Amino acid sequence: MRVVITGANGHIGRRLIRRLNEESPKTEIVALVRSVRAASTIERENLRAAVHIVDYGDAPGLRKAVGQCDVIVHLVGIIKASRGNTYEQAHESACRALVSADLGASHLVCLGVVGTHPDSGNACFRSRARAEEILMGSDIPATVLRVPMVLGPDDYATWSLGRNGSKKIAFTFRGTSLEQPIYSEDVTTAVLAAMKLSPAHQVLELAGPESLSRSSLIKRAGRILGHNPCVASLPVSLGYLVAGILEVLVANPPVTVAMLGVLDHDDAVDVKACCELLGLKLTSLDETLAKVLEPSGLTC
Repeated sequence: MRVVITGANGHIGRRLIRRLNEESPKTEIVALVRSVRAASTIERENLRAAVHIVDYGDAPGLRKAVGQCDVIVHLVGIIKASRGNTYEQAHESACRALVSADLGASHLVCLGVVGTHPDSGNACFRSRARAEEILMGSDIPATVLRVPMVLGPDDYATWSLGRNGSKKIAFTFRGTSLEQPIYSEDVTTAVLAAMKLSPAHQVLELAGPESLSRSSLIKRAGRILGHNPCVASLPVSLGYLVAGILEVLVANPPVTVAMLGVLDHDDAVDVKACCELLGLKLTSLDETLAKVLEPSGLTC
């Protein structure tokens, strides 16, 4: 089997390549990235894959790099847009190029985000929905796997959660916001299982086994790290105000209004049907936190 992975340098992409190397060593992997720096992250880990630097929105460039393949795993997506990388470029243009590149794939698996809806007031969610519509309207059967916060070793979400869990007083926007984090290896397992499904256009929603408030999640992380943080909830309207000002004043602000909206989304997904379809047994929240927080030295 010949598998193409876009966004292969990301955390999920590298884990997916490693799992394929270990569990399906005869699988030929084509890893697509956007820069030399991104390519080096794969090469440093000695992963077996043919790495190509491409513009995800360039259909002829994709066809030249890939040729023909059996399965496409599309992992490209952003929650924060910038002037150099807009939502349209990251989501719609990339999907449009993939389906028009004529790569011969019989199945496309795309990682999406919980909260996606065409009528959403959030620009990121609307863009994601338009990208999914492009995939669902193509001749390649596409399975979209939507997930919420993903926790894995050494990623930003884990670092941020561990930092808050280590504080005496942790400030967060809207502490009642519902989080349903999922372990990164469970996401990788889900993608591998989705690749083996009978090809069909479908959207699946997957999340961790437990939905809880953001304040409770920070306290759970603190308990794993041996701390007992007091969580102070700030009004999310304050965050939107600050983000809006930063968007006006800074070319590439650290947070945007749309990004904050994605992070503030209430996640409460019924995972039973998706887990049954994929044959997936989810890692418990406490086990996930123990796996990702303790080895990372985030108590420092």
